[in-house]
Amino acid sequence: MKEAVQGRRTRSLVLIQALLGIGAYSTLALPYLRRTHGLEQLQPGQRYLFVANHVSLLDTILLGGVCWRHGLYPLLTLGDRNIWHASPIRRLLSNRIGFLLERGKLNPNRIRELQDFGRLGSEFHLIVFPEGTRGDGVNVAECQPGIYFIAQEARLPIVPVFFENMQLVSTKCGRFHPVGGLRKVELHFGNPITPEKYLAMPKEEFLDFLRLRIGATRQQPVAVISTEISKHAAPLG
Repeated sequence: MKEAVQGRRTRSLVLIQALLGIGAYSTLALPYLRRTHGLEQLQPGQRYLFVANHVSLLDTILLGGVCWRHGLYPLLTLGDRNIWHASPIRRLLSNRIGFLLERGKLNPNRIRELQDFGRLGSEFHLIVFPEGTRGDGVNVAECQPGIYFIAQEARLPIVPVFFENMQLVSTKCGRFHPVGGLRKVELHFGNPITPEKYLAMPKEEFLDFLRLRIGATRQQPVAVISTEISKHAAPLG
């Protein structure tokens, strides 16, 4: 089950992720990201569990680039092995940023694997797309139960994230739109949810709560951290 990155945090891994962050920020954030909301609430010294709506395979790369720019790395993303091993480039990326499971396959150890991922929150910021599949970029589908077991084990502040207009760049079934999506995407970071607020929730209540918080993130009154992406001046991680 274990890939190289699914072990411990190392200096070489942090360096590799820094280099990947430069590439992700340059190739995706600069041309496609218009604004980022709410990042001023997050502290580089605190690890987080990011939970986001899912529109495109580029979500992970864009979010990773923004997190790198603000010192929120190294990151570990929960992903589907079948999807991330579908091409050599995806496989290479997943070996550095991914914790991969085989979706759609009965596995009696699945809960334990999710708990293993949650425990890695002691060394990584964690990224989960709890809908379990890519959506339309407007609505947030029901959260799958796996995020409950991850959160219970990680015990990190949960940050809901909403990708707005990502469907103008790329979708699950559509093709990549290199021009139509330029400077259209807005990335919303919600108020961190402390473990004290969610750990006692029953599973179904937690899943409904999380879905609503992700969907509400783009409406909440948080400050815009930068009017134009080119004005970002946060120090490197």
